[in-house]
Amino acid sequence: MKRAPATDPRVIRSRASVLAAALELMSEKGIAGTTIEAVAARSGIAKTTIYRQWDNQQALALDAFATLLNTAPTPDTGTLRGDLLELIRGLAQALTASPAAALMPALIDAAERNPTFAAVHHQEAARRHKAASTALTRAVHRGELSPDADPADVIDLLAGPIFYRRYVSRGEVDETFADLVVDHVLTGLHARARHPHSAPRR
Repeated sequence: MKRAPATDPRVIRSRASVLAAALELMSEKGIAGTTIEAVAARSGIAKTTIYRQWDNQQALALDAFATLLNTAPTPDTGTLRGDLLELIRGLAQALTASPAAALMPALIDAAERNPTFAAVHHQEAARRHKAASTALTRAVHRGELSPDADPADVIDLLAGPIFYRRYVSRGEVDETFADLVVDHVLTGLHARARHPHSAPRR
């Protein structure tokens, strides 16, 4: 059967309904529970219509995730601390109030089981890391950060507590906690720069 043009208003409406239903189901039941049948039942769109736009459940889930992955802006406050505060506060907000917050566990779980979703998870992480890496590189050029500091390690030190508190300990993830994380990490980095030989070797 010939597919309707992507600009057809009926296609646009049905596509939006299907993607919205898929996102709801993924947040409730994970990837495995987001079957074409379940999406059809939730959206009210016929399975045949869904299959005309997506070849399978995986393609639909990937498209649904893609609707939430926006490029994070890179702050430029003039200081490393100011840049990191904006970034980590933004991460804290994204993991508590954005539509992606409820879907992150589903993406992580799917990434452990499926190489395609692992690639999506990697792309999502790289998107978040790009802004932080830019801020860290700029700080090295300003002399605020030692050139020996590994950006990947710094990013993990900053983001790790936010993810742990949001999805494991379930504590409050607010600006106060985000600021605490940034200040502890910066204190550690500055102490290591002053006493490089006291840091444990890998």
